[in-house]
Amino acid sequence: MTVMPRRTHRKSRNGCLECKRRHIKCDEKHPLCGNCRSSERVCEYADRFRSSTTRSERSTVSTPTNAGPSPSVPSPPQAPVEPAKSVATCSEYQPFNMVHAELLFNLTTETIPSLSDGRTHWMLNPDLMRVGMLTPYLLNELLAISALHYSIVRPAERECYRRHAAQLQTHALEIFSQERRDITQETCVPLFLFSSVLGLHMLCDTIIYREENSFDGFLDQFVHYLKLHRGVRAVTSESWEALRGSILQPMLQYGQDMFRWDEELGPECRKIMDLIEAARLGEQTTSVYRQAVRALQISMHATGVTGGGSKVKYVGGITGWPVIVDVEYIETLELRRPEALVILACYGVVLHQARHMWAFGDGGRFLIEVIAKHLGPQWEGWLEWPTRVLRETQR
Repeated sequence: MTVMPRRTHRKSRNGCLECKRRHIKCDEKHPLCGNCRSSERVCEYADRFRSSTTRSERSTVSTPTNAGPSPSVPSPPQAPVEPAKSVATCSEYQPFNMVHAELLFNLTTETIPSLSDGRTHWMLNPDLMRVGMLTPYLLNELLAISALHYSIVRPAERECYRRHAAQLQTHALEIFSQERRDITQETCVPLFLFSSVLGLHMLCDTIIYREENSFDGFLDQFVHYLKLHRGVRAVTSESWEALRGSILQPMLQYGQDMFRWDEELGPECRKIMDLIEAARLGEQTTSVYRQAVRALQISMHATGVTGGGSKVKYVGGITGWPVIVDVEYIETLELRRPEALVILACYGVVLHQARHMWAFGDGGRFLIEVIAKHLGPQWEGWLEWPTRVLRETQR
């Protein structure tokens, strides 16, 4: 019997990721290949998130004169982006596709309004939206949090949108770290917005997509979030004077009114502080915990959360606590100090009151329960408030 040799063919290296995953031949059409278009799948090419330098070196064929400019998603710029440049014409941007259009639509119609507690959200201000569209790192992060939102509210497509969220956030951080930023009233606005959105994204990603089966793994993940969020926010700390004279002034004034540093400790925080004082941990350690409990009380006031269990009114109070606690407190968390974990469980109460929001879900409950399990019965008295809130909200 004669065996016919298999016909050889040259393997394409430029097919879309979905066709490669399904092991089928891709026609490599942009922005959507034929297979993905007919099956209504998300079509994505591997080189979408590479730098513009790599792309420009690879592309030597000039664009036909009758081809109009295509919309685009930012890639790391080789020079500062001029505000006057259009998103659609700047050559330093990556091609815009239908997935990005979908994410942008979701951002303005669902993601941002869902975090605005019924009021018009500050980010939907036309001037601020324009800042977002003209700032590469901010636009990528805005699309990233929209993708994260979809990954949670569309569980059947979770992994697909998680991948988009991770890629867009990584790209945003690459651009952010490469750009030179002289602090002015113009540059400080996208800097502040970026740190705010990124902080919310990282907190959500940490508590929703957490490591369930390892206390140490989850805590390491949470500490990493705290450090990264503080690190990005530190970049904006030198711009407060410029921010006060910017278009963000009304929003900053509202936040300042909500974060009242003269707020007296409520009965729940007062009880935790009394237990810490009675433990005689030394003045330095006690001072660290005292500041963390004070920051927790400020956060509770900003969110509108009481000891009983009202819903969160101001999301900034949730993302604010990780920023206003001292770095020394984060170090005590890293050391697994039980008193620090108790304070973190109390922060879980604030998260739990925001469980109706997609960004937090059951993260507060998980935080309280995993810490209570780790510390054991001997710390039940310290954890009386967080565990009581969980019992009462189960009714």
